[in-house]
Amino acid sequence: MKKLKSLYKSSILLLFSSLLIVGCEDSIEGINTDPLAATNISASLLMPQVLLAGISANRTVELNSMNMHSQSWSATVGFGVFVNPERYNISANTTNNVWVGQYTTALRNLQQMRILTERNNPEALNIIGQAKVLEAFAYLNLTQIFGDIPYSESLQVAEFSNPNFDTQEEILRSLPNLLDEALANLATDTDIIESADLIYNGDRQSWVRFANSLKLKCYMLIANVDAPSVQAEIQAVANQPLILEASQDAVLNYTGTPGNENPIWKTIDQFGGGVNTFWGGGIPLIDIMNANDDPRRATYFDTNDDGEFVGQEQGVFSTDGVSTISLNIIRPEMPDRYATASETNFYLAEAALLGYISGDANAFYRAGITASLDSYDGTPGAISQADKDAYLASPRASISDDSEAADALLKIHEEAYVADFTRAIESWTDWRRNKVPTITLPTGAVLTDFIRRYQIPLSEVTSNVNAPEVEDLTTPMWFEK
Repeated sequence: MKKLKSLYKSSILLLFSSLLIVGCEDSIEGINTDPLAATNISASLLMPQVLLAGISANRTVELNSMNMHSQSWSATVGFGVFVNPERYNISANTTNNVWVGQYTTALRNLQQMRILTERNNPEALNIIGQAKVLEAFAYLNLTQIFGDIPYSESLQVAEFSNPNFDTQEEILRSLPNLLDEALANLATDTDIIESADLIYNGDRQSWVRFANSLKLKCYMLIANVDAPSVQAEIQAVANQPLILEASQDAVLNYTGTPGNENPIWKTIDQFGGGVNTFWGGGIPLIDIMNANDDPRRATYFDTNDDGEFVGQEQGVFSTDGVSTISLNIIRPEMPDRYATASETNFYLAEAALLGYISGDANAFYRAGITASLDSYDGTPGAISQADKDAYLASPRASISDDSEAADALLKIHEEAYVADFTRAIESWTDWRRNKVPTITLPTGAVLTDFIRRYQIPLSEVTSNVNAPEVEDLTTPMWFEK
C-alpha cells in the first residue's frame, strides 16, 4: 500500500508533465498527430496517467450520472449539476470531457506506451499486452456511451486526419480480436509494468483474466441481438481463465491521501462537509433489495428516520424520508470497478441458462451473488459471514426451482443490477440490454422516452468531416433488443 500511495503522489506530477505528451486538443483529430516528444521516457510512467486522468476520471465524475439513468442512484439535492442529468439534460461539457479523456488522455497515451515499448524495449511483450487490454476497455467504454465511434481509423497518425466512424456492431465484433492480440502478448514471460500498474501490480495472469472477461462481455452484448453468430465464441472464452472471484476484480483503488481521494467523495467532502446529502438510493434498486431482505442494504444505504430503507423518486430532489447512500460506499478509497467477478458469473449464468455454453447456470448464479457479497470484505461496509450464509440459503439465491426460464433470467438480471451498484456505465448498459428492472420516466424529464446514449460532442462534429449526423438521446443502442 505504501508503494501504491507513493505512486499516486508521483502521478500528480505526471499529470503536469504529461501535458507535454497529451496537448490541449479537444477533438479526436488531436490524436492523429504525433505528440511524442520524449523518446526515452519509460512506458510505465504513462500508465497512471492513463488510468487516473484518462479512464477513471470521467467514469467517477461526469459518468456518475449514469447511475441515475439506470435509477440505482437518485439525486437528493436540487442543484443544476444533479437536476440536469437526472432529467436527461446532458451538458456539452460532459460529452466533450468524456470524449477527450478517453480518446486523448487514455487511448493516445496507450498508443504511446506501445510505441515506446516497441522502440526501446521490443521484447517486453507483456507491456504491449497490458496497453492493448486497456485500449479495448476504453473503446468498450466509448461505444457503450456514444454508440458508433471512430475505431479502425482512430489512432492512425498520418493516414486519417478525419477518421470514419465504425458502427457499434463492428466495434463489438472487433474488440475480441484486439483482446486476442493482447492475450498473445501476455502469454510470454517478458517484462511487465509492475509498480505503475495500479490495477494488478504487474500480475500477468490477472491481466489474462481481465482480457477474457472483457471478451465475454463483448460477446454477450452481441448475443443479445445475434446469439447464433457468437455462441461458439462464448463457449470458447467460458473455458478460459476469467475473473470469477472478488479477489480477482479489475479495480482502481483510490486512497485516503489528500489529493488522491475518489472524486465523488471529494464532492461531498468539499461541498457537503463530509455528509452525503447529494445522492440517495433509487426506488427500483431499494425495492428489489427490500423484497429479498438483502444484507447489502446496510452497506449501500443509511436508513431514514423511521429505520427503513426507502428509495428516492427520480426527478424529485429531497432527502425527506429517503435513504441516502452510505459513507460505507462514498468514501475516499471508493474504487472504480472496471470488471468484476459478479458481472462475469452472471453472464455465464445467463449463457448457460440460454444454452450458449455447457455448465450449471445455478452454480454460476450463486457464484455471482457470492462475489458481490465478498467484494466488500475489508471495507467499512463488510457483510458478515452470517448474513452472507443466510442470503445464500434463501430462495433468492437459487434458480434451480424456477419453473420458467424467464423467471430465472429475471433473477439473474436483478442480481446483476444489485451487484453493479456504483458501476455507472455497466449498470446503465445492463438496463439498456435487459430492460431490468422496470423504471419510470423521471419527473420533469426533458425527453418523452428513456435516455439511451450520449451525443457525439460538437467539437468532434465540427472538426471531423466524416462525423455522422448526431443521434437523438433516445435512440437505442445496437445491442438493445
